[in-house]
Amino acid sequence: MAKFREQFEWMKTPLALMLVGLLSFSLAWAEAEPAPALQVQQAIEQGQLAAAKNMLNDPRLNEFERGYLQGWIHLKEQDEKVALEVWQSLRLKYPANLELGNNVAVLLMQHKRYADAQKVLEQTLHADRQVSKALDNLNQLYSYQAQQAYQKVFRRLEVNAPKGVWLALTENSNVAVVESNFAQQDAVLNQLEKWRQAWSNQNVKTYLDAYHENFVPGQGQSLNAWRNARTRSLTTPRFIDVFLADIQLTPLAETLVRVTFNQRYRSDRFQDEVKKVLLLENVAGQWKIVQEVITNE
Repeated sequence: MAKFREQFEWMKTPLALMLVGLLSFSLAWAEAEPAPALQVQQAIEQGQLAAAKNMLNDPRLNEFERGYLQGWIHLKEQDEKVALEVWQSLRLKYPANLELGNNVAVLLMQHKRYADAQKVLEQTLHADRQVSKALDNLNQLYSYQAQQAYQKVFRRLEVNAPKGVWLALTENSNVAVVESNFAQQDAVLNQLEKWRQAWSNQNVKTYLDAYHENFVPGQGQSLNAWRNARTRSLTTPRFIDVFLADIQLTPLAETLVRVTFNQRYRSDRFQDEVKKVLLLENVAGQWKIVQEVITNE
């Protein structure tokens, strides 16, 4: 078992991820057209880079194959910057190609550009509707786990087991996707923006109204003490600017949603940037904040 775990951990390394992309691409070529693309790849793997470059002129190579292989040649030459430029340019025409998106993300990860790598992977995976729905199913499982965790705090929360989203085959064998969207997304986002604007405009009443009457402050603080502290925090500075980015919604139930985002705060007295999680509950048609947590997740 220990040996298996060790092998599994290696498979999660950037090099292993990139090799998986190459292997998948190789198998596709082997089934459809073993030459000339496979011949170029074999030359690259054998270190015959000059020969591989000449073979790229073969008119039987299509645009994607030529660009993909050219990136691998630059990578073998340890010119990762040029390899990244070649592959990123190729992605503009082939945004849904999984191997290409994977390898671009790995290069970005190796240069510690983690946010850019995440964006590329998300775009690549969601470009394929079948893969996108598979990810939605995975997110349902994450939501289920989050519901179980939050139930320990909010006893009235009903935990709903994930149902998944089916991929149905039509008569002509095309894939028809059964859609499933969170109907209250716009309402939640509008309430979030209203809360942000009230904070930035130092509008105490509107800001406090955004919170649920049963909101529980952190660090054992009473609700009245928290309201007084927030009132001082909003009225003392000469100006306040609040910016939100990378907003993500995870519905936990029809009337409960988890919102995560990056928050940048700036005033004449203080500035910081944090990742925050809000839990909002729908109360008589109004989304109210019932929990607010700064997190490092």
